[in-house]
Amino acid sequence: MRGPSYSSQAQLGSLVMGIARALPSPAALWQRLTQRSNSNFKFAFLFLGPEQRSGLHQIYEFCRVVDDIVDERVPGPVGEETARKALAEWTAEVARIYDDPYLNEDPPHTELGRGLVRTNGEFHYPREAFDEIIAGVAMDLDRSTYEDMEELRLYCYRVASCVGFLCVAIFGDQSRAARSYAEHLGLALQYTNILRDVAEDAARGRVYIPQDLLGRHQLTSADVLDFRYDGRFVAAASDFADAAEREYQAAWALLPEIEQRRLLPAEIMGRTYYAILQEIRARNYNVFTRRAALRRRDKLRVAALAIARAGLHLLPGAPGPAR
Repeated sequence: MRGPSYSSQAQLGSLVMGIARALPSPAALWQRLTQRSNSNFKFAFLFLGPEQRSGLHQIYEFCRVVDDIVDERVPGPVGEETARKALAEWTAEVARIYDDPYLNEDPPHTELGRGLVRTNGEFHYPREAFDEIIAGVAMDLDRSTYEDMEELRLYCYRVASCVGFLCVAIFGDQSRAARSYAEHLGLALQYTNILRDVAEDAARGRVYIPQDLLGRHQLTSADVLDFRYDGRFVAAASDFADAAEREYQAAWALLPEIEQRRLLPAEIMGRTYYAILQEIRARNYNVFTRRAALRRRDKLRVAALAIARAGLHLLPGAPGPAR
């Protein structure tokens, strides 16, 4: 699914400046758009209010903390045991955030936990999402490969879709359709991440592309760990990209059922990562030599088109939504 193309730099500049003129505080927003668009997620979050940004910062920090517990552990059994204990403590902290009765009024022990108590009062996060995120990062302690898409989907559901559930709570829509959208989009984003980061993960001894998919193309994990780029890998990566494509399309099929204005930040993230997926495809899936990324200009264009698709009518003369 592609939006309209804008062939010239002048057209792109006009399009993005249309956003800047139409949004509140245009000068400040334009400065933030052009100076801080290096991060895909931060760029999307520019379109939120202060309290929403605070909540999302806390969600991001929670995910970073629990992920770092696993990724930065000391190698060997001692590091693994330390990581498991630290994750268990964060599971207990989640219980304290939600004031579980068995804790005898034990308040959160961390500044982040106390902050989440405050924003949870505003946004009503689904508690199970926090527990599932912890369970997801813990899976990296138990395995470095996944046998099939069913196993991988569970991992991605936990570490990505559940983050999406927290995000749509902040965006103000926890309807069934919005949650389904978040589930599919989370899977799509994580599959794209996996494909983009094949080399980085291989350097850590991890291969997330499922073993049965590799096997269908006469590949093994050892081939990926050795950065073997050939026709077999291209075919396997293409199949995996198709799985990501299906999740993007499933998410976007739900857009008519939800309030798109509320989910604009999610749409910007989704369209940004979809553009990264297209970049990977354009390079014939050579993810070993250079990490796929978008230029600032391309991120600005993605945001502009996401706004147009959301029907905000902020762009004078902009084309309508692409279906």
